[in-house]
Amino acid sequence: MLLNEKPVGIVTVRGNLIENLYVLPREQNKGYGTRLLAFAMEKCVGSPVLWVLSTNDRAKRFYERHGFQSTGNVVHHADGLYEEELRLNQK
Repeated sequence: MLLNEKPVGIVTVRGNLIENLYVLPREQNKGYGTRLLAFAMEKCVGSPVLWVLSTNDRAKRFYERHGFQSTGNVVHHADGLYEEELRLNQK
């Protein structure tokens, strides 16, 4: 995502998987993450899913506010870290 030709954030979509949604720290809390997520959800083929690292509570809350819920799928990593899968709850 560019703002006045300067990057503020990125997102990657592969099929229905949303990855790498990132907004530069100085550009956070300005709605860019919400815009990137909406863009990514539109590009998804099927119900959008994503993975959140267990230590990233802020990201998990952000996705839950936008309708994502845990699927119960977890991938464990070293040192007790894990990633949790979230899927868009399409009512």
